[in-house]
Amino acid sequence: MNLLELVEELEDLIETSSQIPLTGKVMLDRDELLELVNEMKNEIPTEVREAQRISTDRDTIIQSAQTEADNIIAGARSHAEEIISKDELVLQANQRADEILKSANEESTKIREGARDYADELLENTQVNLSDIIKLLNENRQELRG
Repeated sequence: MNLLELVEELEDLIETSSQIPLTGKVMLDRDELLELVNEMKNEIPTEVREAQRISTDRDTIIQSAQTEADNIIAGARSHAEEIISKDELVLQANQRADEILKSANEESTKIREGARDYADELLENTQVNLSDIIKLLNENRQELRG
């Protein structure tokens, strides 16, 4: 029998039982009533039992879900902070690399300018020396001619 049929049988049992005069109460056979109730319990679907258990454990389930959600959020925040921290380190490293490159370029420019100035000074000294030598040569030639 299904649950509805058992409920109808209970209803019939109540309606066909002897009534106590002037009270509106009925007398029922205890064993017959308990047997019917036990059959009804056995017919209750497992989903209803599970729903009853969930309803009973609702606060525990909600707290467990909240705790798990909090743990997931904390993990996500930690991971995000780690990524941000790594990004900041990369950004700082890139900034430092840019500073080093700029400094190296400035140093390279100074070295090139210094080398150019030194070469120009050597050429100027050589030119002056050559000019003095040419002047001396011209003077010596003049002496030889005259």
